[in-house]
This record gives sequence, C-alpha cells and structure tokens, in this order.
Amino acid sequence: MTDLVLNLHRADAYLSIGWMLIAGIYGLASHQSHRTYVSRKYKVVLVVGTILLALQIMLGLSLLTLGLRPASPLHIFIYGALSPLLLPGTYLYIRRQGNDHPNLAFGLVTLFLFAFLTRGIFTA
Repeated sequence: MTDLVLNLHRADAYLSIGWMLIAGIYGLASHQSHRTYVSRKYKVVLVVGTILLALQIMLGLSLLTLGLRPASPLHIFIYGALSPLLLPGTYLYIRRQGNDHPNLAFGLVTLFLFAFLTRGIFTA
C-alpha cells in the first residue's frame, strides 16, 4: 500500500510540474490577446492545476500517516503548505485589485510553481 501511494505521489508531482509549465506558457500567450480577462479555457487549465496540487497534498498527507517522512521537514512546511495556496491567492489578489493583467499574473505564478515544484522533488 505504501509503495502505491508513494508512486502516485511521485507521478502526480511530475504531472503537476508539466501542467504548471503548460499553464504558464498558456497564460503568457493569452496575455498577448486577452489583457483584461481570463478565457474559459484558461480557467479550466488553472482549475485542473489546482486539483492536481490538492491531490498532491492529499497523497503527501497519506504518506505521513503511513509513516513515511521526506528527507527534510522543509519539504512539508514549504512545498506542501505553500504550493496549494499560490493559485487561490493569486485569484483573490486579482479579484481585489481589478482586471489589469490577470493572464500575466497567472502565467507568472504558474511558471513559478513549475520551478518551485521541480525544486520540491529534490528535497523529498
């Protein structure tokens, strides 16, 4: 059971990294054509990315309950706690500040998540 959850956690990590790269490129490309609103397609991409991160957290918590710990506790506190908050935090920030450049903001945040999650793999 532990091996299955660990493999799912690892597979979701790679899937999330790839998805965030796609979302980042999509956001920057969308910024060129839609500067003031987020298209329906891009919203779907962002929601799927958020779901992937939530799944990653649930799998990580399952590993903790099964007794597996990462090599560094920073993996839990930094990558596990911060990464799922970035997309909803960006949404709340954009909603409060207005719709100046939402695609640019989401594109940059998802590219940051791409790099952040890639770094997270090396701390596990």
